Amino acid sequence: MGRPVYFFLHVPKCAGTTVEQHFAAALGDGFLIAPRWESVRRNFIGNRYDFAPGALDRVAVVSGHSLSTSLRRHLPGREVREVLLIREPLSWFLSFYNYRLWRQREWGEPAPPRFATWYRGQRTNPISRFILNRYFEVGYPEILTLSSQTRLRRLNRDLARFHFVGDLRFAGEVIAAASAELGLPAEVTPRNVGAGPTLRAEDLPQDLRARIARENAVDAALHRLWSERRFAEGAPDGTAEAEAALPAGDQLSYTLRDAVGTAIKKLSRHPALHTASDER
Repeated sequence: MGRPVYFFLHVPKCAGTTVEQHFAAALGDGFLIAPRWESVRRNFIGNRYDFAPGALDRVAVVSGHSLSTSLRRHLPGREVREVLLIREPLSWFLSFYNYRLWRQREWGEPAPPRFATWYRGQRTNPISRFILNRYFEVGYPEILTLSSQTRLRRLNRDLARFHFVGDLRFAGEVIAAASAELGLPAEVTPRNVGAGPTLRAEDLPQDLRARIARENAVDAALHRLWSERRFAEGAPDGTAEAEAALPAGDQLSYTLRDAVGTAIKKLSRHPALHTASDER
């Protein structure tokens, strides 16, 4: 078997920029941002890649929002070490919202509405959904046929083979370990895209925080189970119990949330909903 190649899944707002800037600087053309397949079919059958034989022989690390497991077929004879960094749902939504605020301040993009309104326009369980859709290539509309219980069960099964899964606070640890194996500098500089004044969890009312935890139970369970796993092998203890605790017939709720979210996003462009108050 040839030398291993690392797949660092870039879940949005989960330290992906830190990973990518580190390896881009250290590896040059040995680092690859997986290209996006510019086809509407991508949403139905997953990403597809068009590389000539041997084109990826020098690549040691791959990342990017369009990294999918099907890239493996372009790396014959090489061990693929999959790495996933995740975070708790409330933290994820706040990070994404603060990023939107930063883009408004720095780039002049439209400001998001108050946080509570903005949140109602977001998809539920975005982390698990992103992993299933982008990396494991579960396309639409198939993903909308999966209950919360099925989503977690599939992730628990497939993540068991991963080289590393953990909370984003362990980003430096896994980057340094991969760097040491690849003969690269192990010092890691965190890259926080969208730094600046932020909305914090304590700024939100308790009922909204509870609602976010309740409505994103798959991502919350994923984080509870896997945040401390790191380099251990297999799935952590408690996966069956966590799966059984989730609904097995709530597929329609995902479709309804997507439809309502689309409508709210359109309505939220109204200036009256854009305020600097911390009701966001």
